[in-house]
Amino acid sequence: MQRRTVMSLTALVLAGVVSLAACSSSGTGSGPSQAPAPAPAEEPGSPVAAKILVVGDFTSTIPFTLPEIVPMVKGVLHNFPNVTVETCDAKGAAAGFLSCEQQAVTDKVAAVVLGFSAGAQDMSVLTTAGIPIIGNGDAHSANSYPPAESFSEYVALGAGLAETGCRQLGVVYLGGSDFLVDNIKTGFEGKGGKEVARASVAANAADLTPAVAKVTGAGAKCVAVSLTPAAAAQALIALKQSGSSLTIGGISAIFSQQVLDSLKSLADGLIVVDVQLNAADNAPGLTQAANAMHSVDPKAAMTQQAVSAYIDAKLIAAALPKVSGDVTSTSLATALDGLRDVDMGGVIRAWSTIPVQSRTFSRIFNHYGINYKIQGGKSVRQGDFYDIGPLLAGK
Repeated sequence: MQRRTVMSLTALVLAGVVSLAACSSSGTGSGPSQAPAPAPAEEPGSPVAAKILVVGDFTSTIPFTLPEIVPMVKGVLHNFPNVTVETCDAKGAAAGFLSCEQQAVTDKVAAVVLGFSAGAQDMSVLTTAGIPIIGNGDAHSANSYPPAESFSEYVALGAGLAETGCRQLGVVYLGGSDFLVDNIKTGFEGKGGKEVARASVAANAADLTPAVAKVTGAGAKCVAVSLTPAAAAQALIALKQSGSSLTIGGISAIFSQQVLDSLKSLADGLIVVDVQLNAADNAPGLTQAANAMHSVDPKAAMTQQAVSAYIDAKLIAAALPKVSGDVTSTSLATALDGLRDVDMGGVIRAWSTIPVQSRTFSRIFNHYGINYKIQGGKSVRQGDFYDIGPLLAGK
C-alpha cells in the first residue's frame, strides 16, 4: 500500500528533489570558495584500483541538469589515482536509468554515486548486483547509502517546526499525499507538539483561502507547507495575508532559491528545514568541497547537489583504504558498512553506518535536521543539527 502511495506522489517528490538538487535554500553561487585551488590532500593516497560510476540526469526534458557532481566526485577522489570515475547520463527517463544500471554491472564498478534522476524509481538491477548506491538511493535496500532521503526529510520538517517552540501545528498539503503529512506529524508530535489540522489542496488549485482558513481556524501557531514549489509560494502568500501570527516552514527541496527569489521580502521569516548545510553557509567541509570541485572545473556551480556529491565521494574516500585486496562492489560495501565517525567537516554530522531501528528508514545514517530562517532574502542558520533518529523508530 505504501509503495502505491509513494508512486502516486511522483509529481510532488520529483518537484522537491529537483529543487533540492538545483540549489535548495542556499543559492547557486560558487559558495565559500570561488577561486580554483588544488584538491585538498585530506585523504590518504591509495594504490587500489576501482571504478566508480557517477549517474544523474546530465541531459533532461525538464529544465534541470547537474553537471557539477562529476567534478566534485573527481576532485574529492583526487588522491586515489588508480580510481577511475566514469559517468552515465540517465536522461531523465526510466529507460536511461536502466541503461546506466546495466553499464554499472557490465563495467563491474565498485559503487554508483547517484545524483538526481527522474527515472530512478526502480534500482533493482543495482540491488540484485549488490552494487553500493551512494546518494539519492532507497532508505531500506541493503546496498543503499543515502546521505539524504526525501521522505525522512518530512520527519525533520515536523521536528524543525517544533524546534522553533511551536506546539500547535497545521499542515497545508497536496491532496493524496497524507503519507508525507504523517511523517511531518511524527516529527512534530515526537518533539512534544500536536497536529491540530491538515488541509489538502488540489493540484493547480487557484484559491488556497479555504485551506488557510481551516488550519488557522483550528488554532495552528505554525504551518508546514507540503506542496509543489509554485503552490508553496502561493500558500506562503495566503498564510501571510491571513492576519494570523504564524511560523511557516517547509523543506529546502520545496522552497528553493528560485522560489525564495520570486517571493522577495514575503519569504522573510520562513523556516527552511534541511538535512545538510546549505552551500552558501560557512564550514571547513564546504571550503574543502569547493576547492576540490574547482580544482577539476573552476566554473562548476556550488549547489546543494554538489554538496551532496561531496558527501558521497567523502564516504568512498573513507572506505577505500579499509578494503583488503581487490576493490569490488562486495569489498567496498563491507568497508562502507564499517565506517564510524567519519568527519564531514561540519557539512553533516559525523557519519557512522549504523542502521536505525525503523522498518521504513533503516538505511538512514544521516538522521539529523537543521533549520534556516530567511532574513533579507538570505538563509540564516538557526542553531545546530538536531537528531531525528529516535523519531524514525518503528515507522
